[in-house]
Amino acid sequence: MTTSYTARPWEFVRVNAHDPVTIRLPPATSSAGTEVVIREIAGEEEAIAIFTSTGQQIARNGYPNGTIRLLCDGTTWIVL
Repeated sequence: MTTSYTARPWEFVRVNAHDPVTIRLPPATSSAGTEVVIREIAGEEEAIAIFTSTGQQIARNGYPNGTIRLLCDGTTWIVL
């Protein structure tokens, strides 16, 4: 079973990844200059997949306690 979640601008998302997790980012056009940080706080080596609002996968984390920081430039989300 995959769990899905939609992040908000400036959100720090804590993920308990005992099952695969899909996180959608807010639209880039309305999120310019904002960040989203995603951190796995518990779970196994289940994948955390991060997608834009248009469905493009931009990041994937498959290791425990990983952190992904994303910045929006108004056109796209950038993995820092």
